Amino acid sequence: MKKKALTILILLVSLVSSVQSKSNDGWYLGAKVGWSNFNLLHYKEIQGLKNEQSTNAPMFGLFLGYEFNPYFGLEIENDTTGFSPHLMFQKSKENMQANNVQISTKLSYPITDDFRLYTRLGGMMFWENLASKEDLKKTFTKHSCVFPSLSLGAEYIFNDEFITRFDYTWKSSVEKIMNLSKPTLGDAVISFAWKFGKSKINDMFTSYSPETSNQQYIALNENINFPFNSTELRPISYDKLKKINDEINNIKSKKVYITLSGHTDRIGNKEYNQKLSEDRAYSIKNYFTSHGVPENTINIQGMGNQYPLTDQICKDIESRPLLISCLAPDRRVEIEVSADQ
Repeated sequence: MKKKALTILILLVSLVSSVQSKSNDGWYLGAKVGWSNFNLLHYKEIQGLKNEQSTNAPMFGLFLGYEFNPYFGLEIENDTTGFSPHLMFQKSKENMQANNVQISTKLSYPITDDFRLYTRLGGMMFWENLASKEDLKKTFTKHSCVFPSLSLGAEYIFNDEFITRFDYTWKSSVEKIMNLSKPTLGDAVISFAWKFGKSKINDMFTSYSPETSNQQYIALNENINFPFNSTELRPISYDKLKKINDEINNIKSKKVYITLSGHTDRIGNKEYNQKLSEDRAYSIKNYFTSHGVPENTINIQGMGNQYPLTDQICKDIESRPLLISCLAPDRRVEIEVSADQ
């Protein structure tokens, strides 16, 4: 069991280490309310209940998350089960509340730019178990106090900042999972969150142009994503390009240089992808020149599929539709704007 747990831990660490994206996502903080079909507070006392018997309890939680890209993130949350505001000041044990902490990975599947389906995989422990040496010793045993969890849900993002989502979470003890028993716990939850930070991973993937001298500084670094096998701009891309163009016009420098680096995913042959990457860069150039940016200030370079951002994440995916979805961050044009100091 310990070897299995260590293997899972190593896989999670390697997955986090391999995620590389120029995403403008980042930190988000939220609250959730819902209903559990099983009162965690009484879990130990009612383990002997028959399958058709159950108890119910309201629950409330706070969570903090970080998105490495639109497809992968990590979350930590604290949940209070048995949360009954009108009973919280009563001293009866029946009205006490149980607190637990949960850490999970979040795998998202974008349907549109604002709407996503997602899966969360993780584990939960009561705070009282975390404080117990005996319980911690049993962490990687059959009688572990860790409750593995699986969530399925959907979320919608408003104005790139506010998130609302609904999900259902199944939780069960390690012993019941090994015995192939039905999940013990289930939570139906609605959540609201606010995105308050941007990923610093962008800084790792700045484009380099040999024409940029030490007397220049990088004024802007953004990217525009494209649909599969296409050079057409999405509606949301026009909004982003308008903001970039406004920022370029606000740069207080006599000389501004724009480098557009086109990229593709790994699907297709080398020659085709090279041409596709150049055409994507030209579609961005056409936008800028049509909005007054001098053509001689724009440098085009097609990178083909040489610099993927999802190299390790998508390498074992065999299904073509899933692979196309996973490789979405690779289909991009990197926009680097530099100016004389």
